[in-house]
Amino acid sequence: MRVSTENSAVARLRNEDGFTMLVTLGVLLVSGLLLTAAFTASSGDIQLSHHSTNHSQAYYAAAAGIQAFENELQKEPNYWETCPELKKTLGSSGSPESYIVKPLPAENPTSGKFTRCETSKPFQSMIEKAGSAAADTFRIEATGEAGNSGPTQASAQKIIATFKVDGFLNYVYFTHYEDEDPELYSAPSGCAEKYYSERPSTCSTIIFTSGDSVNGPMHTDDAAAICGEVSFGRSGRTVDDVVEINGKPYAYNCSGGSYKPKFNTANGESTIGAELLPPESDSSLTQYVLPADEFTGVTHIALEGETIKITNKSVNKGAPESIAWPENGLIYVKNNKGCGFNFGEHYANETLDTSTEESEEATCGTVYVSGRYAKPLTIAAEEDVIIDGEILPSAILKAGETPPANDVATLGLIANDYVRIYHPLEEVEKCSSQGFGKSAKQVCTTTTVNGKGSLTNPWIYAAILATKSSFLVDNYKSGTELGHLNVYGAIAQNYRGIVGQSGSGGTGYLKEYKYDERLAVDEPPYFLQPLNAEWRVIRETSGSSG
Repeated sequence: MRVSTENSAVARLRNEDGFTMLVTLGVLLVSGLLLTAAFTASSGDIQLSHHSTNHSQAYYAAAAGIQAFENELQKEPNYWETCPELKKTLGSSGSPESYIVKPLPAENPTSGKFTRCETSKPFQSMIEKAGSAAADTFRIEATGEAGNSGPTQASAQKIIATFKVDGFLNYVYFTHYEDEDPELYSAPSGCAEKYYSERPSTCSTIIFTSGDSVNGPMHTDDAAAICGEVSFGRSGRTVDDVVEINGKPYAYNCSGGSYKPKFNTANGESTIGAELLPPESDSSLTQYVLPADEFTGVTHIALEGETIKITNKSVNKGAPESIAWPENGLIYVKNNKGCGFNFGEHYANETLDTSTEESEEATCGTVYVSGRYAKPLTIAAEEDVIIDGEILPSAILKAGETPPANDVATLGLIANDYVRIYHPLEEVEKCSSQGFGKSAKQVCTTTTVNGKGSLTNPWIYAAILATKSSFLVDNYKSGTELGHLNVYGAIAQNYRGIVGQSGSGGTGYLKEYKYDERLAVDEPPYFLQPLNAEWRVIRETSGSSG
């Protein structure tokens, strides 16, 4: 019996129905695997993207911490001395961001080894002293965090910022111009506000002479005239002083080999720095002085440790009176309806520091200063600051000593016009007999000598700034030599002032200027305001902490 061929084929196909099912299941399996892989990859990308976002947010949170610290420094430059730690949450609870800022101990401090900033020793524990780039800097560490807790979500970033202060207090000696203020003599045309290379040779040039010493970093935007053996900068230091003479040093009226400057710098020469423009006035300080510490008319201040004795006619009719130490460490003396005192005329005629002067300047914002101070203080005047006695910190026993590194008492003296050393003159009549017998007669001559109150070898521990004019000595051309003018601190002036004359019949002082290292990082109260100088970040380094 024969079987139909068609029926046989159908039967075979029916026998292969299990194979079709296997193929279908295989396709479904592969599709599932592909979907799983795609989902896994997508989930990983989401996690990576989320972590990257947290990473960036943590960095910006740390940067916000640095900025917050910098803002505090701008409000109070000595803020860092309190060893502050800042903490703040920036984001929402769903996506929290926060920062923690803390000061770091110095890697190369002046002495000892510290593991943290110490409020009792802020300078020793915080300030770096090694390396030309790092010297007189401090560091803070800001840690920013972002995201919820968990190994794949939370992220932390750290930034270490290095701060350095810019300004005239980086130098023991600063001048914008090295010639005498043209308002003080019959200056030829072209002497005012001109550097040496641009002004006539007939302008009054002031020189550094044998015996002068500038013991610390120095800067002048002008050229420096030198004749004799003059020392600039300090020798034997780990970090060399900078001596910046932008117009270069030159010999002035020197014969033979008498031009002998010695530059205690890294290369044994002076260098050129950035031009530094002094402020036009100290009037910005009127925004900060408290009403109780602002005086009008000529004022006398005697510093007595932690108390201050004031003599001012508008306050106490000219009788000395003790006042409380200024709450913010600032005293300002302003004019009382103007000032009619003609300083230039008195300076030229050598009639300064007489009873005539005091009566003429009665309404002027001029302040006389002397004594010892135990707290930070800045004394500023709309007209002149006159130093009529030694000025010393209470932390030292005798003049010439170095203040302790942890002593925060610094003094600022700021004048719109002149910071002056008190030097009155007296006329002494000397008579002698000439001839013999009946022809003998008395011959009398008048000699000008240093008057009562003149300062011999005085010490002044202060940061000094004359915004428009100069730091100088009254009646410097007359009298006799007064030794060395010892300034321990810093001097900044627009025009260079004259402090004495050398040679036969010399008068006034030789210069002995020593830099107070504390001023590089710890200026007197509000001293930076008229200087337009502030702490700034010079370097940032970052690294992930999670």
